Amino acid sequence: MLTKHITYCLNLVMLLSFSCALLFMQSCDSCSDKKTGKQIQKTKKTRKRSISNPDSTAVDSLTLDSLLNDSLNNEEVSDSIDTQADYLANEEQADSVMDDKLLTPEQFAVKNFVEVKAVIPDVIEEIRYCSDHNFVGRRICGYLEPVALMTKEGAEALKKAADELRKKGYRIKIFDAYRPDDAVQHFRRWVGDLNDQKMKDEFYPDIDKELLFKEGYISSRSKHCHGSTVDLTICDTTGVEIDMGGHFDFFSETSHANYTDSLTELQINNRAVLRKAMENNGFKGAGTEWWHFSLVDEPYPESSFNFPVRRLQNMLPKANNNSNCNNAKPAKNNAQPAIKNTRPAVYKAKPAK
Repeated sequence: MLTKHITYCLNLVMLLSFSCALLFMQSCDSCSDKKTGKQIQKTKKTRKRSISNPDSTAVDSLTLDSLLNDSLNNEEVSDSIDTQADYLANEEQADSVMDDKLLTPEQFAVKNFVEVKAVIPDVIEEIRYCSDHNFVGRRICGYLEPVALMTKEGAEALKKAADELRKKGYRIKIFDAYRPDDAVQHFRRWVGDLNDQKMKDEFYPDIDKELLFKEGYISSRSKHCHGSTVDLTICDTTGVEIDMGGHFDFFSETSHANYTDSLTELQINNRAVLRKAMENNGFKGAGTEWWHFSLVDEPYPESSFNFPVRRLQNMLPKANNNSNCNNAKPAKNNAQPAIKNTRPAVYKAKPAK
């Protein structure tokens, strides 16, 4: 009888142990699934951080093969890394961005900007802010030489617009392209000096100076600083400007892109010719200025550069970057005088002593 009770108890213990083990295994599987899901999410976030920050070592513990395998098993990861080629392309782009961050502003300009004249040889340049003929009445801070600079992407898109206009018998004329942030700050200081009305009759006869900010003619920030915006008009083949019904930097309602009331049919058509060519090649106009166009897919939409406007060949040598922007003098020729050779043409050995 005792033996039967012992046997019954042992069978009951074994049954309970088996049940507990089964429950434990199911619980572990569930935890493992949840943990795997979290690891996939963490893998995606870690990879994104590593691409945006090439110095990050978070990706070192994850091989490319494991990332690719995860992408096949998880749709969300697959959206962010589709192929090995895409991954490597993103890595190269991140490395390029990091390399650019190590450059000085002038070195960055030489690497990523071009002189528009080099891309569009027949362009006419009249860089107003490097002269006294502008709404301020004197040369603007940051303009050391009268040259139009743009990002490579901006200049290439502008070349396509110029090619389209050339077929219709027009040449483009640029008044301003890349603009350093120092110039924008110069404009802000000028607006604050209400006693300076030197150029009012020519550039803002119908509006009070203190309203130029409010009406949107001058801004505390400018897309020109991104390097892919240009102010321009069109000329005939001889260089004579086409009638646009108003001149560059004329702060008035008549300069608005959609204004037509007092314009002739010819003036309206001329503005449309310029706008259509620019829009056909990736640019978008500004509402208050018929001459202002920005590249839609600009490469540096969040960057306001502040290197001076000067020829790229003069960018890297020590530039006369005068801190007194209002009185900055035009850049001088950096060419050095030739050093005369003072040595005789033939050398004779001295006799030994």
